[in-house]
Parts: sequence; C-alpha cells; structure tokens
Amino acid sequence: MTEQKPNKEDILFADVILALHLPYSYTYRVPENLKDKISPGQRVAVQLRNKIYSAIVIKLEYLNEKLKNYERSNNTDISESAYNFLNTNSVKYVLDIIDTRPIVTNIQIEFFKWIADYYVAYIGDILTAALPASLRLKSETTLRISPYFNSDISTLDEKEIKIFDIVAKKENISLEDIKTEIISNSMDFSPATVLKTINTLIKKDVLITDEELFSRYSPKKETFLCLNEAYTKKDVLKELLDELDKSKKTQLQCEVILKYLALAQQRKNVSKSELEDKGCKASTIATLVKKGILTKNSIEISRLHHSEKTDNAENIILNEDQQKVFDNIINNWDIKPTHLIHGVTGSGKTEIYIRLIDKVLSTDNSDDKNMSQVLYLLPEIAITTQLIKRLEKYFGDKAAVYNSKFSMIERAEIWQRIITNDTSKKIRIIVGSRSSVFLPFTNLKLIIVDEEHDTSYKQSEPVPHYNGRDCALYLARLFSAKTILGSATPNIETYKMANDNKYVLHELKKQYFNLPLPKIELIDMKQSLKENNTYGIFSERLHNEIHTTLKNNKQVIIFQNRRGYAPHIECNICGYIPKCPNCDVSLVLHKERHDLECHYCGYHTNTLTHCPQCKSHSMRFVGIGTEKIEEELQIYFPEAKIKRMDLDSTRAKDAYTQIVSDFASHKIDILCGTQILTKGLDFENVSLVGVLGADTMLHYPDFRAYERCFQILTQVSGRAGRKGVEGKVLIQTFEPYHQIMQDVINRDYKHMYESQIKERQLMNFPPFCKMIKIVLQHTDRNFIEKKSIEYALNLRKIFGGRLFGPQEPLIARIKNLYAMEIWLKIEKSISYIKAKSHLKQYNEEFLSVKENSKIRISIDVDPV
Repeated sequence: MTEQKPNKEDILFADVILALHLPYSYTYRVPENLKDKISPGQRVAVQLRNKIYSAIVIKLEYLNEKLKNYERSNNTDISESAYNFLNTNSVKYVLDIIDTRPIVTNIQIEFFKWIADYYVAYIGDILTAALPASLRLKSETTLRISPYFNSDISTLDEKEIKIFDIVAKKENISLEDIKTEIISNSMDFSPATVLKTINTLIKKDVLITDEELFSRYSPKKETFLCLNEAYTKKDVLKELLDELDKSKKTQLQCEVILKYLALAQQRKNVSKSELEDKGCKASTIATLVKKGILTKNSIEISRLHHSEKTDNAENIILNEDQQKVFDNIINNWDIKPTHLIHGVTGSGKTEIYIRLIDKVLSTDNSDDKNMSQVLYLLPEIAITTQLIKRLEKYFGDKAAVYNSKFSMIERAEIWQRIITNDTSKKIRIIVGSRSSVFLPFTNLKLIIVDEEHDTSYKQSEPVPHYNGRDCALYLARLFSAKTILGSATPNIETYKMANDNKYVLHELKKQYFNLPLPKIELIDMKQSLKENNTYGIFSERLHNEIHTTLKNNKQVIIFQNRRGYAPHIECNICGYIPKCPNCDVSLVLHKERHDLECHYCGYHTNTLTHCPQCKSHSMRFVGIGTEKIEEELQIYFPEAKIKRMDLDSTRAKDAYTQIVSDFASHKIDILCGTQILTKGLDFENVSLVGVLGADTMLHYPDFRAYERCFQILTQVSGRAGRKGVEGKVLIQTFEPYHQIMQDVINRDYKHMYESQIKERQLMNFPPFCKMIKIVLQHTDRNFIEKKSIEYALNLRKIFGGRLFGPQEPLIARIKNLYAMEIWLKIEKSISYIKAKSHLKQYNEEFLSVKENSKIRISIDVDPV
C-alpha cells in the first residue's frame, strides 16, 4: 500500500532566523508530530551546512499560503520547480522544539526585522546582538561539566547520563563531536535529541558552554531543609534526639537537628548552606536526609540584587517648573507620543521621570496578568549605579538593571523575568544601556531616553550599527507607548523635531533647588604660558582654585578626554615614534602598566627606555592623558585623596560602582577622568570642575564637532554646584574667543543651535538630509583601493552626485585591514527606504563576484 501524500493545506513550513552572519531567514518543513507544539518565538533545532543550530521561529505557513505569498511578493505565478521543491522532501525538516513556550515575542520579531531593514544589516546579526549567549546553542559550542555540579547523577535520565559520560571523559568537547560520537553508538539519539538533551543538562546545572564558564544559564536554586512531619511532635522529637545522643556515631546528627531547630525558630526556610556555615558537615546532613529525618527541596532564587520599596513616588515634591512640565506631559499624553525635556544640568529631570513611571505603573490592577512596563535608557552602564538606588527606593524589586557587565546567566534571568506571566516575578522597570531595547517586553507603556544626545547610544562595533535612541522611538511606536527624551544639550536633529512640532518641547531653565548655575570661566593658556603662570599642566588660576576648594573641604573634578599617560612618545634626536604594527596609529603610553598600547586593536608592548633606531636614551612624552593628570595632582596636592576614572580603571564589573560610591561619600577629594565623568552623575559636594585640553574637541574633522564640544563642556560643567554647593568651572583653552567657547560660558544652547542649523542647511548636512557611511576593508591596500573605485563607479550610476568618495579614513588601517570610505547623502525628498534597498541589492551583487568575496563591507546608517 503506497503512502498517501499530504494535501497542500496539511504541509506546514517554519521560517526561522539563526544567530549567525546570515542575511535572510530560512524555511524548514515542520514534521507532523510537532505541528501542534510549534509556535513563533520558540527555539527549534535545525540543520544548516551539516551542523545543528538553535533558531527562532518567526513565521508559520501552510503550503497554499506560502505559495500565494510568493506569488504576491514576486508579482508572478509560482513556477513548477518552486512548487515541486516546496511540495517534496527537498526542504529540510525542523528537527525538534527546544522551548515549551516562546522566548521571543511577535513584537520583537517585527522589531528585529525593522532594525535589519533600516540599518541595512543581516537579520542573523540582529539576533546575535539581541539574545543572551546562553540562548544561542549551536554545534560549534564546546561544553564541559559545570564546576557547580554536585556529581549527583541520580536525577538524570538514561539519555542525559550518556551525554554526561561523554563530556566527563574530556575537559571540553564540541556539540558536533558529541553528536557524532553518540549517534554512531546509540540508536536512541537523533541530532535534534542531542541538542534538546544538552539544553536540559544546561538548565539542570550539569553542563555549561565554554563561553559561559563563569556565566551559566539556568535558574539559580538553593537547597532548603525541613524536619519530617513525623518528628514535629515534641515527644517523638525528644525520643529521636535521645536515641541519637546515645551513640558517638550519631551525636553529630543530633547536633545538626538542634542547630536546625534553632534556625527554624528565626525563619521559615532553613538552607543547607546556613547549617554548613554553623559547622554542620555536608555528609552528616546527607545522612539525616537519607534516613528521612530531614527532607530537602530545591527552591529557585534570584541572582539579582534584592531591594525593598521604602517610599512612595507621590511623596516627591516637584518645584513649580517641574510641576508645569509634568502636567504638560500628562495633558498631552494622548495627543503626541514623543516629548523632549530640555532642562539645564541639575534641573531635576529625574524627579519628573520617576513621577511619570509611577503614573504609568499605578494604572494596573493587582490581578492584571499583562502588567505595564517601563524602559529607562541611559547612554552608559556607569550611570545606572546612582539611578537604580533612587528607583529602588520608590519601586523596590520592580526595577532591575540590564547591561553588558552582567554575566550571561544574570542577563538570561532578566530576560525570563520580563517575559514571564508570573506577576510576582515580573520585572516592571528596566534601567539599561542601548542593548536593553532588545528585551522581550510584553506591555511596554513608557520609554525614557535620558541624555538623549549622547553618542554612546550608537553601536560602533560589532555590527549592527544601530542607534539605541532611534530604535527606542520605533519600539515605542510598536507598543503605542510614550517616549520621553531628556537632555541639557539635546541633539540638534532632536531639537529641530521639537521646533517643527513633531515632538512636544518642555523646558527647565533653573536648577532644582533654585541655586545659581555654576560660574564658567575661560583660562587663556597662551597667556598663562607666555607669562609662565603654570604649575606643570595646570594654570596658576586652576591650581589655586583646587587648593582653595580642598581647604574648604569640598571636592574637585578634573576632566580630560584622553586616557593613558601620553598619546605617544618620541625620540628627541631622530623623531622616531613607536607605531602599532596592526594599525596606522601611534602607541599610547600607559605608565602605570609600563607599556605602550594601541587603543584600536589592543596590541601592547613594553615601554621604551631608548630609541630602537638611533639608540638614543632621549625619549620624551608628547601630550597629556588622565594618568599624567593623576600623577601631577599627586605632586601638587600630596595630602589629597585622588582617584582616576576612565576605561582603564573601570574594567572590572564593580570598579565603577566603587569609585562613584567612594567619591559620593567623600573618600576621594579629587576625581580625574575622561568623558565618563560628563554623563549624568550627581555629587552634592563638588564645587569645582576643571577642564584641560578643551580645544582638541573643536578641531575634529566632523560637521558635528562644534555641537559635540558644546555638549561635552556643558555636561561636565553641570557636575559642579549641585544641591546647595556654589559651583565654579574653569576651562583651560588656547581659543577663549571661539564662538563655541562663548556659547558655553553663556549657556546659550539656542545660539549654538541656530548657528549650526544654518550651516548644516547651507551645506546639506543632517537634519536636512540622511547620511550613510560605507566602509570597504581588505588586507591588501592596493586591492581595496582598486575595488573601492570600482564599487563607487557602479554605485554612482544609481545615486549620481549623492555619492562622495572613495577616500581613506583618518586611520587607514585597523587590525591589519585597510579601509576606504564612501559617503551617501540622501535628500529628504528621496525615499530613504528605496535608497537603502538599492544599496543592499548592489552589495549582494558586488560580493557575489568571487574575487570580492573576501572584502568586508560595513554600512553605517545615520553615522554619528
């Protein structure tokens, strides 16, 4: 009897995306036994190029539906060959389903597609950026026994034990090797079963992937003990204790029970670890459990910081200006979805944010399963330290931080607690950096983008080159949520949107406590050097003010936007400058580590004591970095407690938090650092801010240079004179009469904006056009120069005079890849979507040529 072929209506296909550098989704056929279990958002096991990967289902379609969509999208009838391909076993099958419920929402899937389209990126790269690594199982992953596994395999089934035995024989082993070994020796396993079983072992804390040796993905569990009900009666318990106390062999068991009882009087649950801390041996506890005197159970506990709500947001008293802004936002809540709060530093924008969060969350009923959520974006992980404490005060465990400094397992736990239907565990407020936009929100009602002007919202490396602020605006649209943008120095494009009435503009012109804004003073360094009025790198004026500030028991911040000790060293005799062998840059001196380092590829070598060319010992340091500033501060102010805060000093997970905490509690007198100091930090005892090297920001070859200089200087100035302390800001500059410097001391954002917007309109720069930067890279300089010319000539046929280049970037070689840049300017009257579609199509054609396949093409849409 021949097998009956299924009808078109019965053949189900799944479109899936994989966390790989792949441009498209892939179609797999769903086997009959999985049809009722599969749904979009689940992970499934699929085979691609003879390897097994986990993939996310983004769409399910029956054959008829798929054929109709094909005809519609291609504006043509389905070909016989395409029909036969889909209708036969040529399409590979989904091997298995990994998750019992979706881990990605439908809105996320739509969001991922939008990011891929808007930023001309591969959908696989978007998924890689979005998912915690522990959710991206693939057959290249190597596994090992978890160092946290207690060696008890009694809870494992037969298949799990077989895989455990294979992994236990080796220090680590790839999924591919496990699959090969186990399938060849066992009829019980298919490739999909291997992946599914391994996923179960990871959840049980038996295995970990090598990239997660210290960051495993599984719910954290703790073993708690309980006295068997049979011994809860006093007489029975006394009889048991007397019996155990008779023999020396069981006296230790008696002691464990007594210690357990003492702890049980203080709390409901007694953990095994608590008894061990009291001196009880694990083996003795295990014996009592084996005898049935104590029972044990594992309870899931959170890895996240626990906090209790201690106040109500309604108790925050807003001043008159803040109340006006708050009321205006509420009154316009249903009229326009996006609001810009332009408030001076220290004007109390955060208090308004907290009141708005409370307003959103208070609309939920206690029994509401789909509770409202809020996303609070910050440009840097660093700023979350102070903010989360304020939010926990009013919202307790409803608020959580999400950032890249967290381990993979902590990020995975937050992911699960955002998407969960369990209202007791659900996180309502996420505070995080740009990657937080990828989280699986279920009912997002409000997005706050603080310091919206900050360039850190833009992802540089690796791809995709997305902007967290702009993605947040689109995410809000998907949820019909409201967006609040806030800044003392808004991005020019954002401010124009507000001026054009596309956003609602709110202004705060005074500080929260109605204190006078800190006085800003420019110090002419040309004059200081001419008159020899300097103390090393400090002008006499700044030196004296630091001395006076410390004498008055106040704190000082010194800002220099360059880390390291010196940008480079140079031979006084022959002019030799040590360069990076992989990049076209000089090596930066890091005196503290006694090495020279490349800030682009990470190459480092020992510092030089003599010139390798002329053998001279006359080497000089050129330029000033934060290490040099820290050293000179220690020379001139030896009694002061000085600390440096930059990328080098804050690499550890909690280093930044510790520095901020120490400075806030006045364990540090002078804090020097880079741009990280400018970003929304709030210190109540800082009365002086000094800025060194302000001019370097003016001369960067970028049409945004003046805007950036104004923003950075204004932001760092705002760290002084907060909460009752009169502030002063001293800026050392060689160009005190430059218009941007004058705008800074006058706090004249509007003058800066008007002058810049006129210039950009004249030169056709954003916001009057859209820009795309295309970078072609290859290891051969001559080859990439030739190919970039070819690329530009063909692209110019499409875009004409809108294309500029190719040309070498400022740094022509990074990580041994030579680069050529091409720029596109797309005027507002041209469809940006069509322009990017043409660009994407041409890139595919260009890379399809064999000799071009090794060229790396990077597309940066709306570069900053």
